[in-house]
Amino acid sequence: MAASQVGRVTVALADDNAASLNTVPIGASGMTFTVETNAIRWRADGTAPTATTGQLLNPGDVFTVDGDDYNDFMKRFQIINNTAGSNGTIDGAFMKGNVRH
Repeated sequence: MAASQVGRVTVALADDNAASLNTVPIGASGMTFTVETNAIRWRADGTAPTATTGQLLNPGDVFTVDGDDYNDFMKRFQIINNTAGSNGTIDGAFMKGNVRH
């Protein structure tokens, strides 16, 4: 199945608390986004990331998850600033179908 966009994913960190995705659209099976400004860390195991734990993503990095169904993963997904006060942002799309070729 070809990929189609079913929503937008955007998070702008305004403080140093972990933030989750606002809402995951019905039917979304994956997402892809770019780290726009400042490094972030992420986790999706139900535990909030911290400035020293979680996977590091730097500005310009692209993050993509797709496959059978990543809906629960996206609901648990959280990000935090890698450096206090740096206000990282992500911007991208929720997708349905296969994003990767």
